[in-house]
Amino acid sequence: MLSLEAKVGAFVLTGLVCIASAIFLLGDYTFERRYTVYATFHDVANLSKDAPVKLAGVEIGQVRGLELEDHHAKVVLSIRHGVDIYKDSEFEIGSTGIIGSKYVQIDQGDPASGVIAPNSVVAGVDPVSIEKSITQTLAKVDTLVDALTKEGPRGSLADNLRDTVANVREMTANLNDLIATTKPRMEKAMDRTDDITKKLDDLLGKSNQMMASLATDEGAVGTLLHDKKVKADVKETIADVKEAASTAKDVFGRITQFHVYWNYDWRYDSLARTSHSDVGLQIFPRDHRYYYVGASNVANLNDRPRGRQPDYTQPNRVDGLLGWKNGPLDVAVGAIRSAGGARVTYTPMAGDPFWGRFSLTAQAYDFGRNRTINAKVFDKPDYDAGVLAKVNQYVSVGARAEDIAMVPRFMTWAKVMFEDRDVAYLFGMATFGAAGTKGRSKK
Repeated sequence: MLSLEAKVGAFVLTGLVCIASAIFLLGDYTFERRYTVYATFHDVANLSKDAPVKLAGVEIGQVRGLELEDHHAKVVLSIRHGVDIYKDSEFEIGSTGIIGSKYVQIDQGDPASGVIAPNSVVAGVDPVSIEKSITQTLAKVDTLVDALTKEGPRGSLADNLRDTVANVREMTANLNDLIATTKPRMEKAMDRTDDITKKLDDLLGKSNQMMASLATDEGAVGTLLHDKKVKADVKETIADVKEAASTAKDVFGRITQFHVYWNYDWRYDSLARTSHSDVGLQIFPRDHRYYYVGASNVANLNDRPRGRQPDYTQPNRVDGLLGWKNGPLDVAVGAIRSAGGARVTYTPMAGDPFWGRFSLTAQAYDFGRNRTINAKVFDKPDYDAGVLAKVNQYVSVGARAEDIAMVPRFMTWAKVMFEDRDVAYLFGMATFGAAGTKGRSKK
């Protein structure tokens, strides 16, 4: 048996071993060979001792100390032996999240620059303070809000936005008055169309009855038709009447297929301090196909320029386009501002109730342009692009850049479009007259 002294000695020895192990583990001692690199920063952004040092996302060491030297923070880095860091590497302070723990991130450099020697001092890249970034952002937001709410110099962003909103409100009020005035006339025109169609149906019914009676020998007409010559003449005449009635019914049926829309575009150029207007008719003789005729850049030639830059837009041009509309895509070709070109409108989310209101537009025209306007030579095609947001079924607003290749101009944009059934009725009547003319020439 062990003596009491031996037992006490064994207990004391075991306690010393446990204490030494705890000191070794808690003190984060290691037998791994390491070398030291010093990195200086203006601000270490709450970096703490024992924070990890990472290269390409892999931990290669730890922060062994933080010192203040010549008003700079000096970070002592303990790097695992065998890990080479090149001289043009960047030392940064990273974070695991917005409020996460900090660590030293090393972005490895070029091997051709050489390896950093132990005990070298390198300059670190100072971190961007989140508090300073938030403060600067809030200051810019306050400046923008002040510009929109306070009176500024003529031609400022807030002044231009107020003028644009006031003009859109005025146009909307005028359009509401126009729609209220023309609504009774459009309803009467549709009622007249329904009456004419009903009468044509009655006429065709009577024609069918007449043909049925002529097929029998009953009555004077039936008896008369026993004469082969008379019978042939009467049948030919009745066939012509029936064909004419069918043609008329078809034409009047197409009257209701016509859809005509008035289109008004208003654009404001803040640099030239002038506005431009386009007005025209968009005519749909059938679904997915339309014609557009109108005038663009309507202006008074006696108006004088008043902006900081000249207005290079040529006034009083004409438009004539043939278009196809299918789902989110609208393509038209023809004359744009008195020059050949093409126009595309694309609605990426046409089926969505909210995002379907937004469309992208682009047009290119005047490909052979070579002229001088306000002492400037224009020798490239005119390219325009913009975005349009639909406010309601009549009014849309947006912005567009015009003449991107030569003198790019940013313009605010308002668009008004509404259907005119009276004009559609007139086009239908013109179709009816054309069909009648063809029938007479055939005869």
